[in-house]
Amino acid sequence: MSIPLGPPDEEQELPEGPFTPAADESVPGQGQELDFDEPDPRWRTDFHGLLYLGALRARFTWLGHVVRIRTLRSNEELIVAQLGSAWAETMGGARAHAVAMVALAVESIDGQPMPSPLGEQDAGSIGWAEERFRYAGRWYSYTIDVFFERYLQLEARVREVMAELGKGSAPPGPEPVLTSTSTLPGGGGS
Repeated sequence: MSIPLGPPDEEQELPEGPFTPAADESVPGQGQELDFDEPDPRWRTDFHGLLYLGALRARFTWLGHVVRIRTLRSNEELIVAQLGSAWAETMGGARAHAVAMVALAVESIDGQPMPSPLGEQDAGSIGWAEERFRYAGRWYSYTIDVFFERYLQLEARVREVMAELGKGSAPPGPEPVLTSTSTLPGGGGS
């Protein structure tokens, strides 16, 4: 393949490849909305239903790739803190946090699951998370930022669903303060 040295003529058409964007990359914003799955109905079960409250999945298309994400459990959020601890007091702390959140929240890309270590390590273990963190760390910052923003949108949707589920079941009183461990790499929060 030869790469033209000057600007393209109006009639000249550049081949698609590593130097030119694919057709879907030229229209920003299309297909980037989150498509939310319904909450798991098992949240209604006695006692164990609490294991499903807050669990939500979504998928979105970004630059031709279908990405499936899910909310993280509390133990996974603690693993995120552990993965980013080496950078916590540095300028890279927010970036490490975003990479770790994305690494654990992404379930699949184009139908392919995120890599996980071979052997007997359970999903949710630190070895499993470290492997995903290393893999996601190879992505460029722009990809991490877009995926992390979608994760924050998913968390916002969870808060909306939880508020709807709680209507009529909570005693009247002051609104609870909702917090999140997720923050934007630039310092903003959800």
